[in-house]
Amino acid sequence: MDHYWSFVVSFGPTGLLGLALWLGRNLISTRLTKSVEHEFNAKLDKLQAELRASEARLNANLRAKEAEISALRSGALSALASRQISLDKRRLEAAEQIWSAVATLQPACALASRMSLISFEKAASLTKTDPQARAFFEKFGGGQDLKSIDSIDATKARPFVSPMLWATFSAMHAIAAHALIRLTALRSGLGQDFTNDEAIRRVINAALPQNSDFLNKNTPDSFHVLLGELESQILAEIQKMLTGVEADEASINQAAEILAQADTFKKQVQASSAAET
Repeated sequence: MDHYWSFVVSFGPTGLLGLALWLGRNLISTRLTKSVEHEFNAKLDKLQAELRASEARLNANLRAKEAEISALRSGALSALASRQISLDKRRLEAAEQIWSAVATLQPACALASRMSLISFEKAASLTKTDPQARAFFEKFGGGQDLKSIDSIDATKARPFVSPMLWATFSAMHAIAAHALIRLTALRSGLGQDFTNDEAIRRVINAALPQNSDFLNKNTPDSFHVLLGELESQILAEIQKMLTGVEADEASINQAAEILAQADTFKKQVQASSAAET
């Protein structure tokens, strides 16, 4: 005990003051450190909580967006599928309309075959002055006229069929129309053919270029022999369309050429009908 007090007394007032200041500084530093650490931890916990909440909101938004996208995709695909089903159905109907129109052309096609047995020039000269000859050709045609091959239903199908299918049908229709125009001229006694041989030749040649030699060497009276080939080509095009085979560039170009020639011939038919009336 005496030694302790001796040490304190020997340390002196200045030493005691320094010791007190050192102890106080350490105490304050420790408290400040703990206070700062506590505040930092509190802010860190708050920040982490906010981040978790923000992440939860983000995930919720993502799920909501995914649900919206899924709904839109499902709706779009459903609408697309519905349109495709409707289009496929309409194409089937269009194919039926074209084939039905081909069937409607059959009497006129048969007439084209019978007309080939007649010398049109001689018959035209005879019917111009002979009422009995005109009556004969009235019965010869079986009541057929250009209206009997009116292709309104087939025209409705045009937007839904391949260009080549429509073009080939147009070529077949042109041969039938050619025969009926001539028959009409004989029944009415007009005495002349209002058709243009070269126009009908170009239509068929565009559809059946492999028969160009035959077409160039013969008159339209003989073109009826190609009707079976045209009909087979129409059937083949319908089958291609129904099986989803897309037209290639060559067939599209060929179809465009056929249609251009068919349109020219059609204008002549219209002009002929107007002349008759």
